[in-house]
Parts: sequence; structure tokens; C-alpha cells
Amino acid sequence: MPTIKDIAKYTGVSPTTVSNVIHGRFSKVSPETKEKVEKALKELDYSSHMAGRLLGKHGSRIIGVIIQDESALIEQFYDNPYHGELIQALEFNIREIGYFMMFHRVSNFNEGARLVDMWDLEGVIVSGASNEDISRWQEKVKVPIVFLDSYAKEAQAPLLSVGLEDYEGAFKMTKHLIDYGHEQLMFIAKEENPANWEGVDAFRARGFLEAAKERGVQAELYGLISTYRHYQTAIKNLVAQEFNGCTALFFASDLLAVQSVSELNTLGIKVPEDISIVSFDGTPYSRYANPQISSVYQDVQEKASVAVTLLLNAIQSQEIFSKHYRIGTELVYGSSVKKIL
Repeated sequence: MPTIKDIAKYTGVSPTTVSNVIHGRFSKVSPETKEKVEKALKELDYSSHMAGRLLGKHGSRIIGVIIQDESALIEQFYDNPYHGELIQALEFNIREIGYFMMFHRVSNFNEGARLVDMWDLEGVIVSGASNEDISRWQEKVKVPIVFLDSYAKEAQAPLLSVGLEDYEGAFKMTKHLIDYGHEQLMFIAKEENPANWEGVDAFRARGFLEAAKERGVQAELYGLISTYRHYQTAIKNLVAQEFNGCTALFFASDLLAVQSVSELNTLGIKVPEDISIVSFDGTPYSRYANPQISSVYQDVQEKASVAVTLLLNAIQSQEIFSKHYRIGTELVYGSSVKKIL
């Protein structure tokens, strides 16, 4: 296996310059030299020894991807399609910048913080943290952190974050339902008390309510029990209540929508003949469902790319800075909405 000295001899630069490129210290080399060294690393199939880097205090080159999801751990549920897409997209982008990804699902902040210390992570991307936990992450963890889909404000606000235009996406989808003649609508998310919704669910619900208010139609919020596996009782209750007179249900995620459509089919309720359904995320679950569910699509690859680039800038920067991005959404139309004449 070639060494740093071999790469230096091959390119005609110093071993120190090669080391700077390998360890991401790009401010110390010109763009032309960086490109030449990186080309040589690929041509000579150079592979650095991670243990040596750690011992040499050059950085682990490991980025942590941490999802806080206590319900999933308790129920051993790992089929959330959004998380699957997100993890794959993050791994691709992290590998592209020459780092390694360590993924871990934790139930609370303390587990995540221990992971950062144990593996000497250079940076962390965190999804699912509560507003309170964001403050703890930033106070206790000393490496750069990018939070995904956080709406915390003031003292709890993240320094670095990437999210979606959740409000705008929900607003547009709700207008679509109204344009199809639906005048009694329901928005459904996990957590039984809608007053306790926070983050993306709260903003999606807000967009839903605002669109309904603007168009003068009736709208209500409905909370499901906060688990992945025990939503059937709530759906049965909705059916028994004839959906409180609503003709369209807007689920906060594709996963909830697909689970609920399956339960509705079991109960003899047809979509969209008996009830119209839309959802949020635009994952393969919504596209493969029968019928295909109209959904607010988010570009997970773009979200991952922006998050990784932002984190890399923070890792390489000598200063603490604040930056926030919101990714746009678009409507993907299926056949789950009935047009009411």
C-alpha cells in the first residue's frame, strides 16, 4: 500500500502538503495542488489508517448521524421510509467529502452525547431532537452540530439547521383538497394532544389551518397515540365517528397515511371513494401504495447535501457561526383524492 511519502514523490509536493489534503486542511494548499494530490490518491489507491489518525490526533474523519426516536427503539420499529432515505442520502454525501458515517438511533440526548465522546466524532447531524434537547446538545457537545427539521427559537434555537418549507407545503396541499371540493378537512399527526405538537408536525398543521381559514372551510386537528404500531384503535374510532363529517384526511407523514389506508381497507373503507387521503414526505411508500397517495414531496438528497456541506464548513472553520436553510417542496399527485362536484 502506498504511503504519504510515495504520494508526495508521485506528485512532486511535500509529505506535509499531502497530509494537509488527506486530513482536510485545504486552507493550507492551493486548489490546483489539492486537485493534483486527490487525483494521485485515487490513482495509487491510497487508504489511510484510521487508528493512526486517531493516535496522531489528526481527527477521526467520522461524522455521526444520530436520530432521536424513543418510540422506535421501544417498539423495535425500523421501517420508517423517511429515515431510510435520509440515512442513505447522508451516507452518500459524507462519503463524497472523504469522511465516514457512523449512524446511531438513540432514545435521548445522553446516549447521543456519549457516542460523540466515545468515537471522537468530528461533527454530528441530529434528527428528532426536541427543543429542550437542542439546548443540551449545544451546551454539552463541543463539536459542530447540524440539526434537521428544527423550529426551536430564542435560547433553544440551533446554530446550524436544515429543514423544509413545511408550512408552505402543507398550505399548498390543503388548497389542493379545497380545489377538489372538500370543505371539511382533518389533519392527523402522532401525539394525542395537538397542543403538544412541535417541530415539523406543528408547522404542517399551521399551514393546513391557515389555508382552510383563508378559503373559509372547516378544519380540525386529530392526534394519534404516539407509537408506530398502535394506531389502529384511533383509526377505528374515526371510522365509528364517520370521520367527524370530514371528507379528506391529511396525514403528517407517508408512514401514517399508508398504515391508516391499510387499516381502512381492513374495515371496508375505500380510498378515495369513501374518504380522500393526502400525506407529507413523498417517499416510495406513498408512490407504491394502492391507490397512490398524493403527497408533499421533499428532496431528501438535497437536504442531505446541504446538511453535510454546512457541517463540513463548520468543521473546517475556525469560528462559530449560525446558518439556517429551508428546502422547498412540491406536490406529487396520486389517485387518493376524490373530486367532489
